[in-house]
Amino acid sequence: MRNRKIIIILSALLVTASCIVLFAGDTSLSRQTPRDFIDDRPGLLTHNEKKRISRFHRALLNDLDIHITVVILETKCADIDHEAVQLFQEYTVSTATTGAKGILFLVDPAGCQVRLEIGYDLEHIYPDGFIGYIERKQMVPFFREGRVGPGIEATVELLVGKALRAIKESTHTIRSERHRIGDHLSGGAGARTDVIIGSGEFQKDSIRPTWEFGPQNTPGETLKRYMTILRMHIKDPDLGIYTDETQAFFRTWTVTDAQQDNELKSLKNNIDQAILFHKGHRAVIRFPITGGQVPPYFFQCGPQGWMLDFAAMNRIIRFNHRNQWLFSSKNHDFMFAFEDVFFDENGFPHLK
Repeated sequence: MRNRKIIIILSALLVTASCIVLFAGDTSLSRQTPRDFIDDRPGLLTHNEKKRISRFHRALLNDLDIHITVVILETKCADIDHEAVQLFQEYTVSTATTGAKGILFLVDPAGCQVRLEIGYDLEHIYPDGFIGYIERKQMVPFFREGRVGPGIEATVELLVGKALRAIKESTHTIRSERHRIGDHLSGGAGARTDVIIGSGEFQKDSIRPTWEFGPQNTPGETLKRYMTILRMHIKDPDLGIYTDETQAFFRTWTVTDAQQDNELKSLKNNIDQAILFHKGHRAVIRFPITGGQVPPYFFQCGPQGWMLDFAAMNRIIRFNHRNQWLFSSKNHDFMFAFEDVFFDENGFPHLK
């Protein structure tokens, strides 16, 4: 925890969040300018956040043919559902795609509400129940902390993951119906959620006793115990199963239920393909390189046993717009687990 990182990493394990969602290796030509992706009327986003979101959304448009636009209102909206449909048309969201494949993020800070409006050709991928879920369980925690930009990025990460899984499982295809000029591009699909932006830090309750989630005898046992943490939605940053540096990292990191659900699902689907690499007091559990959807997990061994090193993962691992992991650097202490892998100029892994 899609801030696409480590938990988001993991949340896409997707995101990122972590959530430090960064795009790497984009060489495609852009079809639009940044202002076509963001209209931040009250100026809630920083310059760097706008730049990063625009770049990420441009990559999605060019690669997945999905057009995402963010509109942040300055004055309170009386009827956000109606406003979303109107703005979807006004901003011609989807017209840059081969069909009505658009998503509008409408944020109403004064009215304490948000809405995601979904284009006709994406409704079968994103039913209203799913949209409501990611608004409540992903956007709200970020927005409550005043982290609007990272919240948008983290939510988009989950949307991308859902689309890619649907295509991979062949349960859906993304329709490509061209709509006539003047046709409506959305019909009210999506959901709205109440949220007060900047209302307070998302609570990370401590749990007692903590011994159950302390260091384990093996990296495999540590990962399985971490999966229990995900299933129980535990967000206590001070668990002994984490290295000291990881505990410090999680104290300032936004972790959401949606990220944890997404990460747990990814781990369950791939745990039988996990491979353990061990050297001294460090270890790596690696998943299939092809596809690159599940990142490697790093571990360190202390006097009491094996711990997860998400702090190191956050420094080293990044994700692109398809939630594929890459290394930001190959100069680190966990490279022993990748002797059969070469990394291209953008940092993406490939089997030798």
